[in-house]
Amino acid sequence: MNYLQRFQQVSRADFLKSVGLYLTRDRLFFVRMRKDFLRLSLVEEETREIAFEKDGARLSTLTGWISEDVREVMLRGELTLSRQALNEAIRSLLPHFDRVKDPFFLCLGEDYTIACEVFLPQAAEENLPQVLEYEIERLLPFRREEVYYDYLPIGRKGDRIAVLVFAVPKKILDEILDALSAFGISPKAVEPTATALSNYLLFCTGGIEGPAVVLGEQDQTWGMVGLSTKMKGWKREPSISFAHLLPQAEWSERSSRELFHSLVQGSPKLFGWGYLQDSSISVGEQSLEVTNLLMLGKEKLDGDKGLTHSLFIPAVGAALRGLREATFSINLIPGSAAEEKGGVLSGFNTPLAILLLIGLLVWGGSYPLKNEIRLRELQREIEKVEPSVKALRLQEDELGRVRKEILFLNGTGDRRGEALMILDELSRIVPKSVYLSGLRYREGTVELQGSAENASNLVPLLERSPVFENVVFNAPSNRGRDNRETFSIKADIERLKGKTNSR
Repeated sequence: MNYLQRFQQVSRADFLKSVGLYLTRDRLFFVRMRKDFLRLSLVEEETREIAFEKDGARLSTLTGWISEDVREVMLRGELTLSRQALNEAIRSLLPHFDRVKDPFFLCLGEDYTIACEVFLPQAAEENLPQVLEYEIERLLPFRREEVYYDYLPIGRKGDRIAVLVFAVPKKILDEILDALSAFGISPKAVEPTATALSNYLLFCTGGIEGPAVVLGEQDQTWGMVGLSTKMKGWKREPSISFAHLLPQAEWSERSSRELFHSLVQGSPKLFGWGYLQDSSISVGEQSLEVTNLLMLGKEKLDGDKGLTHSLFIPAVGAALRGLREATFSINLIPGSAAEEKGGVLSGFNTPLAILLLIGLLVWGGSYPLKNEIRLRELQREIEKVEPSVKALRLQEDELGRVRKEILFLNGTGDRRGEALMILDELSRIVPKSVYLSGLRYREGTVELQGSAENASNLVPLLERSPVFENVVFNAPSNRGRDNRETFSIKADIERLKGKTNSR
């Protein structure tokens, strides 16, 4: 675990309580959870039976997901909850939590919500809320005033962006919220089963590396939620890629089988709940193992017994939002998104954040102080060794001076013969009418200063000598009142150059 992950984990430390309620067609699944710093535990779980009514007649209680025809009846508004049965179930749960202090989160079963994947032009990406508000009647089989909805961006597919829209009919959700409100219960968020399952899976696994599919089966109806990861800058973030229901009535159709096979291509990691929690799936000749989500929860959550049934998993996934352990934050309650996003820090985390900020300031401010102390220590050490350094520098300077004298004396013998050779040649070739006032010999070059009746005649005389070459004036010649020219000539010693090359 890197430092960023550790910091993110510590930033979620808190002391919180949370309540999750999963509402299916015929039952309520209730959990109360607690977080003690980083330790999450399941305090208790309860389940209650409820029922629906259609045209005044009470429907029989089933233990699975409803069939597609009943679902269509419900979405048309003809199927309603038995208000009396719901009130009795909620009233019986009141002793198990604090309506004022415990945050309450509701997860609606697949019978209540619909999910659809829509594709929009890339130009709509910057204004998704406004575009969906305008297009919702075309995307869903409802009028705008008849539905609550929220959405999750999936990503880009080709030249379009994909968005997963979750919706619930207003008539159904308003009835549920009214029943809760009668007992003083105001849910912080209402979400579909797909996001609750996804939050539960990501919490239990700590994240996913590749594609994953959550499978649930009740009454021969398969619910499938796909998860994947995408890069956002330098960070990998999970996303929900699809949410589908495959009822038994359509399973025999070729299109349903092809859809299922396409969703499990690439050997994704499979996780099961409901009646698919302990099995393997055959796709063609390949057999895919299904990981038990219920067992993952027992390993992750502290408690005396853990979850007793996989149908409590969506309730736990909803309660994770109150413990600040959820990844996805779909909320079907109208106008509550801004309020939920605003409450980032809890009563414990606010002072913790302040202490962390103070600690960072102190830690950051300690660096200049440490550097100053270290600098003073180094200065004291330098003062101790400074006399010795000065003595060594004086000795080094004296040694360098002696070395230069030795080199000069060693070269004196060689230069003596060269100087005599130059003087001898000059006395031989220079006319008697020429007077030399200065002669300097240095590193194979001789410089002559003096006066002559015609200084320009000296250059060819010196050039014809076997001793001199590259003879040039290194200063302009001037003629004085005595009708003589002063000159300054420079020449290289040819014979010396030949000796150097021969060596």
